[in-house]
Amino acid sequence: MSKQVFIGIDIATENVRAIAIDTEGNLYGSSSEKLAPVIGGADKRLTQDPASWIAGVSKVLTDLVAKCKAQSLIPKALCISATSGTFVITDSKGRPIAQAAMYNDGRAASILGRAERIIAEANQSGPYLLANTPEFVIAQLSGKPLSEIPTDSSHSLKIGLDFTTLTFTDQVLTKAKSLNLALPRLVLPGTKLATISSEISTQLGINQIPIYAGMTDGCTAQISAGGSSGSVTSLGTTMVIKAVSKKSIKGESFYSHLLPKNRYLAGGASNIGGISYKQFAPDIDNWNQKAADFGVANVVTYPLPGVGERFPFLAPDMKNMISGKVKNDIEAFRAILEAIAFTERYSYELLAKAGADISDAIFTAGGGGKSALLSQIRATVLGRPVITLSKSGSDIGAAMLALAADQLSSDGDLAGGLAKIKISHGETFNPSDNEKDHLERNWQEFLTLTANYRS
Repeated sequence: MSKQVFIGIDIATENVRAIAIDTEGNLYGSSSEKLAPVIGGADKRLTQDPASWIAGVSKVLTDLVAKCKAQSLIPKALCISATSGTFVITDSKGRPIAQAAMYNDGRAASILGRAERIIAEANQSGPYLLANTPEFVIAQLSGKPLSEIPTDSSHSLKIGLDFTTLTFTDQVLTKAKSLNLALPRLVLPGTKLATISSEISTQLGINQIPIYAGMTDGCTAQISAGGSSGSVTSLGTTMVIKAVSKKSIKGESFYSHLLPKNRYLAGGASNIGGISYKQFAPDIDNWNQKAADFGVANVVTYPLPGVGERFPFLAPDMKNMISGKVKNDIEAFRAILEAIAFTERYSYELLAKAGADISDAIFTAGGGGKSALLSQIRATVLGRPVITLSKSGSDIGAAMLALAADQLSSDGDLAGGLAKIKISHGETFNPSDNEKDHLERNWQEFLTLTANYRS
């Protein structure tokens, strides 16, 4: 008998990835495709051709469906995740009036501020529509007008939401009205948004499967690693931390995404991470061995690659700091690894103080989880086990949302559905007594080093 699978698609900055899972959480096939490059401008704009989102999704969906058919797998539902804050402004018919603005576009601090700049340059009359990446793609997949595709509360969080009423704030609505800009209707993650059009379903040779509202890539990465209860550190180019809370918490440097019906994913993204030791990456295994042999560093650093930090410190003027002079490159590398662990510890303590529930173990997603040395340092600094994942990623989390949404109970408990999906764990690293005291000494020095930026 054919097995049903659930498709997750993640539209990142550089590529689109797709994967299928079954009802047990087992993975079946994957596909990826590069997107158009991000183009910068003198006015700090960072833009991308939204047509590449459509082309990329079409390619990975075609590839993945073909792999599913080869294994007698039947796609049952679909969910899309994308980068928080990336959007496109279109005319009333859903045609872009300019290139999409990336999440880190520097023309203005807010999404509507960037939208205002785009509209001012467009030299055409409104009304206009604002679409996050998923809505723009779903309109193409479903054949429905863009104006009819709702947005989920996760992808639109940065526009400005009132969770109590699930509406945009009055300030946001007033600003949008002044720009003759229509915002999409808001729904909760897990809500059915549309179905794949008959034309595309015929091309793919599948049924007209439903498309469910998803969450941002940071949230789906967390879900792929910790489900709806685990605290997760995603160690990629930067470090993204998410913890589950029973209430919406926020601070200067962090905020919460609603995971229906009664959970919140709270956290933020740091500017340090793999980018902090980029110069060591080509020979990373060798440097890891040397740093392990070296032992605990005698200096403490905050290894920012540029100016400014966003989490756990909101400090636009913060720069790379170091407490003393390193003996050699080995100590410099070791100090960076320790700094990542110290920043992670401070982040979780900050979230816990605000009301988040930190799990007994910390789950790790991303390439940084492949470093046994970094995982061991983190476990000792955190004082709790660090568990790596066999496989994780935003595309997997999106597929898990598709599964949970398709089997959603009448009470709308999406978090409860996610809790039933099996997650395959890798290696567990427990705190070690060997370096505990020396790392605790450096932790105290880390607090001193960053004292001017801690609130």
